[in-house]
Amino acid sequence: MKKGRYVRGGGVEPPKREETKIISNLSPTPPPTLSDIDNKGFFAKHFPIFLILIVTFGIYYVNFDNEPTNWDDDKYIDQNPLLKDFSGDAVYSMFFSTNNGERYFMGNYHPLTMLTLNIDYHYSEIGPNGKALPDRFIAVNILLHLLTVLFIYLICTQLFKRRLYWILIPLIFAVHTLHVESVTWISERKDVLYAMFYFCALWLYILYKKKDNLLFYIGSLIVFILSALSKGQAVSLTFSVVLIDYFLTDKYFNWKTHLNKIPYLLISIVFGLISIEAQKASTALSEVDQYYWWQRIAFGSYGFVQYILRLILPVNLACLYPYPDIINRTVPTLYWLAVPVFVASILLSVFTYKKDKTLTFGVLFFIANIALLLQFIPVGSAMYSDRYSYIPSFGTGVLLAYLIDILINKKNFNKYLIYGFVSIYVLSLSLLTIDRIKVWKNSETLWSDCVSKYPEAVIGWNNLGSYINVMADSLYKKSNNSKFIEQKKYAVDCFTQGLKYKPDYTHAFYNRGLANKDIFDATQDTTYERQALEDYTNALKFDLSFAAAFQNRALIYDSYGERWLSKNRDTANFYFNLALSDYDRALETNPNLWDIYINRGACYGKSGRLERALEELQTYIAHDTTNASAYSNRGLAYSGLHYYQEALVDFDKALAIDPKMEGAYFNKAITFRQLGQLQDAMDCLSKLLEINPENGQAYYYRGIYKFGQQDRGGACDDLHKALDNNYMPAQEMIQRYCNQ
Repeated sequence: MKKGRYVRGGGVEPPKREETKIISNLSPTPPPTLSDIDNKGFFAKHFPIFLILIVTFGIYYVNFDNEPTNWDDDKYIDQNPLLKDFSGDAVYSMFFSTNNGERYFMGNYHPLTMLTLNIDYHYSEIGPNGKALPDRFIAVNILLHLLTVLFIYLICTQLFKRRLYWILIPLIFAVHTLHVESVTWISERKDVLYAMFYFCALWLYILYKKKDNLLFYIGSLIVFILSALSKGQAVSLTFSVVLIDYFLTDKYFNWKTHLNKIPYLLISIVFGLISIEAQKASTALSEVDQYYWWQRIAFGSYGFVQYILRLILPVNLACLYPYPDIINRTVPTLYWLAVPVFVASILLSVFTYKKDKTLTFGVLFFIANIALLLQFIPVGSAMYSDRYSYIPSFGTGVLLAYLIDILINKKNFNKYLIYGFVSIYVLSLSLLTIDRIKVWKNSETLWSDCVSKYPEAVIGWNNLGSYINVMADSLYKKSNNSKFIEQKKYAVDCFTQGLKYKPDYTHAFYNRGLANKDIFDATQDTTYERQALEDYTNALKFDLSFAAAFQNRALIYDSYGERWLSKNRDTANFYFNLALSDYDRALETNPNLWDIYINRGACYGKSGRLERALEELQTYIAHDTTNASAYSNRGLAYSGLHYYQEALVDFDKALAIDPKMEGAYFNKAITFRQLGQLQDAMDCLSKLLEINPENGQAYYYRGIYKFGQQDRGGACDDLHKALDNNYMPAQEMIQRYCNQ
């Protein structure tokens, strides 16, 4: 028996290098043979992924109860002109339109995403409100998420020998709470679509590397392009294929190994430049002077740490994470403490790249795919976003599986205890995910959740107020006046909260102006009208290109002028001129606001400039022959110019378009009165009152006309009804003619 040879340090001398066989460099300890798995049938071998997909669908089934939100869903679906037409021309516009608003819709070049939304829109049911129901959009988002999970599973089966990785990585990805935003939010179709293609392209590249089959390489490039056509963030795939080479080969520093990356790099450069142009076109790139570049280092590092923490424990989530101090532009100390953590993560990869490929691969995959989304480069108004973790989380999934592998196979922890903890963790994630999906129920639940956690989220306050505003109009405007006013005041409070954290927030001023004007219309309390005027003026103080603010301020000036007509003509004309000036500014800023021609024409008419009013309205009608208000107002201008027959023709055109248009009946009645046809005039007013029995002005004028027909009793009845419906001029007529 040979004596053992001892080496320095007291250990037994290891075998010679040529006697050592490396089984795998993909896990910390040599894995067991997989023959027991390979010999099983297909279903038995891959049963876990089927179970994962079924469980994931069950979790996201809750999503079918959700509604679209006012966070871009309305723009992507209801207001998206590219969805209205299902034709070759529409598809061409998505890819190649010369109109930046179409080609770079919402600041993104994502024609493939737009195409899928177009298909969903045209195969969706239309609800009672005339809008597409969200079920199909939600179902496709969930399907894309499931396909992404499947491709991640296929990648894991190719990269890792241990079945632990096959199961745990796709499972965590499938149920993770941080992914709810990407799957549940209809507008994030681009996220789940590009991710599905992204992981498919990676899988095909891995097959190419393992099987040396050029078809897989070509397929990977094609699918990469499809991913980039879905969302510009796909450009990071080039870094990921480099990491795949690092993981699978020992010659990753050989330049010949990376020649096949040149097409990937070119695709990334092209779509990267396109993405920058798209962001510029929509002003999504923040002004660089908002913060100094050195402050951006703290923001990017802090975001990096927050992604890691939330991937470990996804609590206190929100749809928007605001900057800490957007008024003074300061950076809290806590943010600077994140910088060494970010640097340490990079150094970890440097020091372990030769020693432990699994660890390095997981860390670098996460860093490579999150780096472009950190706020080192200013994009948007959020510090970080849940959806940006969607693809990078694959890297943290690898790290989690690696940690568990170490604990069980190297540290000899009780595997059943570890699996128990993992099961509890996965169950907790699933429950948190279900709760998070419910937060996305509608705009109110979404934004209420956001501002309750982050009160400085000014967009959250604005969007919450906007939703309350819209719901008040749809639910209570005609059915419950007190509830309508209550909700409008709630909306005003929301906008005010947003302005507290951002005093130059133009949209909050504008939206608060709309709500205050609605309260005035419901209460006739001029305090709210004055506040609305002030809000529009403040919005314009910070943004002189805000066409809608000019337009709505003009409407208030217009109404001021109308009120002064019977008191002081000069004062009335002063306000009319202010209104006309604002209408002009609005059209200069946005020539596509065609409704202004109608409003400006009416303003010219009330100020006595009837020829100019007629010119404005004819300009509009040449553009659109389907607007009842345009015909009604032009008819009124004709009537003022004594072209009575032309006026009556226009009123009939208006009523043919909108048989319930009160203004057209009223204007037609005035014209008949000018022609001396009192009975025809009263018939028009009677039809108006059938439509709206609470129109006090119609009762008043019908009462006046009845006096002309010597019907004092009928006239007084109408005047009393006018007063009952708050038309105050009737009071004087009643005292003069009906109290005798």
